Amino acid sequence: MNKKILIINNGLAGGGIEKASSSFANYLAEQNTDVFILALYKSEHFFKLDARITFIEPSFTRNSFRKYLYIFKLLWYIKLNTKRINPDTVLSYGEWINPFVLLALQFTKYPVFVSDRMNPLAKLPFLSENLRKVLYKKAAGIIAQTNFAKKVLFEKTKSKNIKVIPNPLTPIEGVVIEKKNKIISVGRLTSEKGHQYLLKAFSLIKNVDWELSIVGDGNERDSLEKLSQKLQIDDRIIFHGHMKDFSKLMYESKIFVLPSLKEGFPNALIEAMSVPLPCITTNFFEGENEIINQGVNGFVISPGSVEELAEALNLLINDSDLREKIAINAFKVRENYNFDKIAKQYMNFINN
Repeated sequence: MNKKILIINNGLAGGGIEKASSSFANYLAEQNTDVFILALYKSEHFFKLDARITFIEPSFTRNSFRKYLYIFKLLWYIKLNTKRINPDTVLSYGEWINPFVLLALQFTKYPVFVSDRMNPLAKLPFLSENLRKVLYKKAAGIIAQTNFAKKVLFEKTKSKNIKVIPNPLTPIEGVVIEKKNKIISVGRLTSEKGHQYLLKAFSLIKNVDWELSIVGDGNERDSLEKLSQKLQIDDRIIFHGHMKDFSKLMYESKIFVLPSLKEGFPNALIEAMSVPLPCITTNFFEGENEIINQGVNGFVISPGSVEELAEALNLLINDSDLREKIAINAFKVRENYNFDKIAKQYMNFINN
């Protein structure tokens, strides 16, 4: 009989949790595992699932009930569907929902593994934070994305069964294409992603022949467009919005920037390194040092530092040999974060 695994996530909208969970679900389906995905929120279906996967989402929304009635409804929804599916293993993705999955499945026979995805120093809402402290010890296992995240998780929860498994890489594949004087950044346009600092740094670069491509959308888009006009750089910036396929933009660019103030494990960074592109990222927490070796396969700067970002951009813009050297070293992420290798680590952990 095939193994039956239930994955619980936010849904299939275009986010990091959704991408990681749906990609792993597709991998499991290819291994002839019976896979079910239980979404906790109704959303657009941005990611495509293998036809063999059973996808379930709620008929109700957050606006259907008052806060605590909604939580009760959600807990019942999790418990009812899990019992109906009767999985061998449950894997839950995301700090916001993991405590509620553990709560809903208390006193049941199902082993629940939880995967934390956010910056480990990020503050959760009061209820989620306190449930996590109590309930994570009852999880069959906890997956952290970096050694730093594991350390923080242990300090918060005293849980012992924590395994460090980074995000697997889905390399960005493209065709041979002429490089242009372009800088690219990919991510949601929200305040914690730090695009406002990128725009200010871009306004300070000395070579005005370069353009900036920003892929992503969010509630900060209008203010960022106004800021680019105020800085008089709007004629050299393209806001592309949300894109399913931005491989061509990646391959024609020469530099990638991740200006985030907060991150868990940034897929966009390792995807850009896989092109390969020389990358600049922020010191959003100690975990980025597990990806970037300063000055060897990329550059790490202080979050929110316009001056440091402008200096790193000018350095790479003015030195094509340095760009090539950094890119060659960055390309090794394809080996370090190979999808099959990371997926097998997940499989071994949740099966044992």
